[in-house]
Amino acid sequence: MNMSANMLQLHDCSGFYGAEAVILNLSTAMKGTAYNPIVGCIMDGGQSSPDLGIAAEQSGLDVEYLPMSMKADPLIIHRIARLVKRRAVRMIHAHGYKSNMIGLIAASISRVPVVATNHLFPPMPLDNRRLQYYSRIDAGFTMKHLDRIIAVSDDIRQKLIGRGLEPSRISVIKNGIDIEAFGPRDGFRSKELRKSLNIDDGRFVIGTLGRLTTQKGHGFLLEATQRIVAKGLPVTLLIAGDGFLRSRLEEQARDLGIAGQVRFLGYRKDAGDLLRIMDLFVLPSIDEGLPMVMLEAMAARTPVLVTSVGDIPRVIKDNENGVLVRPGDSTLLTGDILRLINDRSLRDRLADNAFRTVARFHSKEAMCADYLSLYDACLAEAGWSGKAAA
Repeated sequence: MNMSANMLQLHDCSGFYGAEAVILNLSTAMKGTAYNPIVGCIMDGGQSSPDLGIAAEQSGLDVEYLPMSMKADPLIIHRIARLVKRRAVRMIHAHGYKSNMIGLIAASISRVPVVATNHLFPPMPLDNRRLQYYSRIDAGFTMKHLDRIIAVSDDIRQKLIGRGLEPSRISVIKNGIDIEAFGPRDGFRSKELRKSLNIDDGRFVIGTLGRLTTQKGHGFLLEATQRIVAKGLPVTLLIAGDGFLRSRLEEQARDLGIAGQVRFLGYRKDAGDLLRIMDLFVLPSIDEGLPMVMLEAMAARTPVLVTSVGDIPRVIKDNENGVLVRPGDSTLLTGDILRLINDRSLRDRLADNAFRTVARFHSKEAMCADYLSLYDACLAEAGWSGKAAA
């Protein structure tokens, strides 16, 4: 290892969810390697500092803010190209269809390699015509000109191949998390957090975190909660996250008569603490790659009940380190929740096994090692002689 290389992690920032967590975890794990991460935050006109940038700065990372004067600002390409030259960036690593396109053009101008990670494919919701139009451009043109494509799951890789992308250019690198960040926290007072959320003592807390979109299947969880409440069980459902479906989901909770048992928390920065007060984490998604929030719940030793979609069944073994349920079926979801409510020993066993799984296979360090090997290969092809995997 005789040189260091600046690597630009490029993302169009609009919140802090799974993709943002991957970028932050990868970048913090890269510190001290031969690849110095620079977190590049593309920002729409007038947008304040995005949460990814703030979190990256708090983690001691190098951050560059890249504002656009309008939604489609062609000057952003030249700003990135100038950044590449000024900071001697060796490679652009893009995240998301907009960053893929912008990164590809800027990399072509700057004559540096460009790779991209697909955190979800196709993007959701499927009925968003504009989003699906951009996705077709991404798969039909942009990704065909990238040096490497990374999928976070085997399922996403197969979908990309189905869109005509060359299999040999698509690598699978599984998501990894900061295990310690979701473990026990000094000074954490669960009773105080529960009280702030108006959760009475003795209530069983079911929770989920994520964007409020069709993909996440929140409606099925609300239906299951209504059936559980109807049995007289003292439960509270926490729904953390925001999105275009929030008002519709709040209306559904009122129509089901469970508004008093459901807390819509909006976007929260204390995901770890929320997971710590949950008795059960439920992810009722109808489509996923490899969800970060599931891995985080496993690291927090919170038992998980998740749908058998994407690469989830490659991580969760039913009734061993979690419970798998068929997506889109609130009746089955209700039965599994009831089973877990009534069996504390099962919940404890699942949580312990889940923690061992995530600690062994899904740490940010393991993810970083795979990315470093991919960077090495790409830069070797581009004629750069440095190595990071040493």
